[in-house]
Amino acid sequence: MDPAFLATIYPMPSGDPNLTTTVISAIWVMFAISSIFTTLRLYCRFSHSGSIWWDDYLLGAGWVVLLTGVCLQTAIFKAGYLVTAFTDPFIGPRNLASDGCMKVALALVKTSFGLTVIRIAVGWPRWLVYICIAVVNLTCFVHTVLVWRANCGTEEAWAFKPCWDRNSGVWMGLIGGVISAVTDFILTLVPLTIIWGLQMKKIEKIGVALAMSVGLFAGIISAVKAAESYNVVTVVGTAFSYRLATLSIWIHAEPNAAIVASCIPVLRIFFRDVARSYGGYGRSGDKGGKYLKSTTKSTFHGDSTATATAVAAKPDDDSETSILNDDTKDAPKGHRIHQTRQVTVEYNGNAADAENRHNWEQADAIEMGNYGRAR
Repeated sequence: MDPAFLATIYPMPSGDPNLTTTVISAIWVMFAISSIFTTLRLYCRFSHSGSIWWDDYLLGAGWVVLLTGVCLQTAIFKAGYLVTAFTDPFIGPRNLASDGCMKVALALVKTSFGLTVIRIAVGWPRWLVYICIAVVNLTCFVHTVLVWRANCGTEEAWAFKPCWDRNSGVWMGLIGGVISAVTDFILTLVPLTIIWGLQMKKIEKIGVALAMSVGLFAGIISAVKAAESYNVVTVVGTAFSYRLATLSIWIHAEPNAAIVASCIPVLRIFFRDVARSYGGYGRSGDKGGKYLKSTTKSTFHGDSTATATAVAAKPDDDSETSILNDDTKDAPKGHRIHQTRQVTVEYNGNAADAENRHNWEQADAIEMGNYGRAR
């Protein structure tokens, strides 16, 4: 039968080797970016609190599964996927395994972010986050299993029956993308409502809110992926291969965006600390040559220092530092915070110079009193 006629009614491989280069380059660049954010997050957590928590472990596990999926996707595109063939004994099972890895990685990363939000949420918002985590994990589990279902009219030894239409998997991806987008928006809006009610400086409140709102970007990625899933089933011929290649990129973008969104709230403090360390900015914006870390393990980087510390309890909580610290052993009961005020005098060598070069800097280190506990 005439190939030109077949291209008007059936999907066809693209025959374009540049498609392989485009997809492989895109997925590895995205993975490199999310890897940088993951590394910085773990460094920031460990350097501030001396330990990492369950959300960090889940994020790390998601990163490992994502790496596995990227490697599998690279292998099948190098074997000619969407260029010379749609499936064969090598491409077929590895393509499905790669898709499953994307879903497992997405579930782990979103669960990680959900646990971070749970640590600052109370009442009904906490239960809403639990529901979102359950829905995301259930959706990803169902997708990971059903993607191995056989397409009707094909004999695939690696697939199970009963078979279904070849577009069913794409429609399932569309539904999953919509659910993922909705849960992203919810997981972002819940902490925003909490942060806005805290007694914080407005500039700090806006900064934390912007950091937490990066999750909206991940939700947009999920929505775009859902739209691309629909576009795939509307075309035939070589256009199908190009659409499916674009969808493959968006499928990889989803867990990578989720990783970045999960890391930003923690890294906001890291970037702020770096800016103060090298720019010499205190909390109030005054310039100075040194820096005082705003954590319970504060250290002062200078020639010589003398420090006085005062601690007071206030009936409020701060979501920002609770994201970083996990010091619950000596925490008092009740929903309280500690506000630590440290005033440091810096001097260098002789008393006359010390009087002229006194640099006062104040840092407020706020911790959740019942941080990390079930409420």
